[in-house]
Amino acid sequence: MGLSAGLSTQSAARTFHHGADLDALNQRFKDSKPSEIMEFTIAEAQNPVVFTNFRPLAIAFLHLVTRAKPDIPVIWVDHGYNTPETYRHIEKVIKLLDLNLYTYSPKMSAAHYNAVYGGIPPLDTPEHDFFSRTVKLEPFNRAMEELKPDVWLNGIRHDQNAHRKGLDVFTKGNHGTIRVAPMFHLKEIDVEEYVYENDLPDNDVYFDPTKGEEHRECGLLLQK
Repeated sequence: MGLSAGLSTQSAARTFHHGADLDALNQRFKDSKPSEIMEFTIAEAQNPVVFTNFRPLAIAFLHLVTRAKPDIPVIWVDHGYNTPETYRHIEKVIKLLDLNLYTYSPKMSAAHYNAVYGGIPPLDTPEHDFFSRTVKLEPFNRAMEELKPDVWLNGIRHDQNAHRKGLDVFTKGNHGTIRVAPMFHLKEIDVEEYVYENDLPDNDVYFDPTKGEEHRECGLLLQK
């Protein structure tokens, strides 16, 4: 299944509301290309937003969504622990795609947190749960409360970890949103090919302090 497709999906009645029939949507779009899902979503959503962390291959999703809606608000939580390479990559992508970026930071800086709490705590501890809430979940929730989207677009895929394998293209998100993942059924090689074919810059040196390990869930998708 490739990423590119012509814009052919016909708009239907508004479907992104609290009682939306997500099972029907997932059945309808189970064999659709990401661009078809994206077009439908942009046409139907009242106030869609994108969340990104600029991780490796995230550029493909950002390229795809901004082709459909160039001015869509893009939420980024700058927790302060990114690598220098990631920060430089972000500046490049902002200019390349002319992102309508909304940056949210924790109320406590990384330097402040490190000085008071001694740095990033071990995984699977109450201290790490507190750390994740402080540096990622609180800024993300603040963004969602301020922007009040009805649709949250993201680039997750089924092959990234066990939790995501059990999700789908259209799912219920937090803050009363519908979460849409147009690339959900793709494999990593599909995304790599899209990045290569479109000559997009990628971010190879990346670190998420709230995950620690690539297969772990960062926490945003686990919120109710």
